[in-house]
Amino acid sequence: MTQKIKKNLRLILLSFILIFISVYSSYYTGFSWIKGSLSDFGLISEFFNVSLIISGIALGIFTLLVIDKEHSQGLCRLFLLFSSLFLTFIGIFTKDYLIHFIFAIFFFITFPFGLYFLGNNLYKSNPELGIVTKIVAASLIIIWALFFIIWMLVFRFGLAIPEIITLSICMIWVFYFIYKFKR
Repeated sequence: MTQKIKKNLRLILLSFILIFISVYSSYYTGFSWIKGSLSDFGLISEFFNVSLIISGIALGIFTLLVIDKEHSQGLCRLFLLFSSLFLTFIGIFTKDYLIHFIFAIFFFITFPFGLYFLGNNLYKSNPELGIVTKIVAASLIIIWALFFIIWMLVFRFGLAIPEIITLSICMIWVFYFIYKFKR
């Protein structure tokens, strides 16, 4: 693995850790894990928003450095680049703006599919990493499908729980990716 890729993977991991730290440091007594969303922290903490922006930029750099334009990886690059833009815009446009919700929805749709296509491409050179990546992508798709079908329509829960689950799964995947990826 080249030094640039290792540094970028560490940047992605660091950016995810920054989001966790910003949630922890911004936590306030009025926050509800059942009715709220992590974006609530962006209303009281610029650190949270900056963490999202850094994560979006890191994802974009990762996509450009690691995923080749050739070898039928176009869909993977497209989905992950759009995901990086949406994540960056989630940090720029806080929950005060209607466009924030649109970017959030598009991020949580495009990111899992980007990972799924990445898993397809990784499978050729590293089957174990490819399968794990596809499992992570499928897990995220299932979590968000269940959330929108059951939690939002039936129970009217907020977004915080699936958001923190998504972040946790992604952090574990990045650790695994750093450990297993061979170039």
